[in-house]
Amino acid sequence: MGLVSICKYKRTKNPFFVEQAGLNLYSLEELSWFLYHNICLADRRMLGERLCRWLSEEVECPKLAHRIQKEFSAGADFKELVLSVVEESDMFDSRQLSELSDRMKGLANLQEQERLKIRADELLNNRNEWAAMEEYQHILRMHQNGRLGMAFYAAVWNNLGVCCVRQFLFQEAAECFDTSCEYEPNEEVKQQAELARALALGQRPENVSEDMNYVNPQKKLLQWELEYRTRQKQ
Repeated sequence: MGLVSICKYKRTKNPFFVEQAGLNLYSLEELSWFLYHNICLADRRMLGERLCRWLSEEVECPKLAHRIQKEFSAGADFKELVLSVVEESDMFDSRQLSELSDRMKGLANLQEQERLKIRADELLNNRNEWAAMEEYQHILRMHQNGRLGMAFYAAVWNNLGVCCVRQFLFQEAAECFDTSCEYEPNEEVKQQAELARALALGQRPENVSEDMNYVNPQKKLLQWELEYRTRQKQ
């Protein structure tokens, strides 16, 4: 049996748009739920003047808006701002708030590139490929951090390739997969590069069968794209 939470505040007429996730939120409870479950997609900028105006005018919670604005102006850190918002909704108990605080502490202890990758991976999992691409490309434009190792950058290039595949950018995807293998050789990623190259040329690889059942979801995705291209030709 599921749990039901009674909302303290009304559903707003105008939503608060979360640019990082491409979501519209219509209540303080929805905002709190988003922050609790998707904290890696949020940042300090999200909790600035635009949010305070929405809290005051739409949610009709001027006291919270004033408190957030005051804390933000005083330089309060991201964790304090998030907890101020989430606590107000009364949706989570003290144990859950402590867990959220611990997750934020853990994120704060990561290298910047690691935090960006976690955010990008979450965006990719939520099918927000363009936003994920921007984050992965941001990582790659930064000075390469030797402490993160070759496997980290191989994963970034691989996931950027997945973003490209989902946008039907097959040649770009193949180049990303190739670069991933330069950082860390991987036979499966190499095969994905070959398949993406074939798709870029409009070819159907002879070694791919109609009933191919990939365990790897990334390969399955490439198979779907291949079938899409085949249907287009018919």
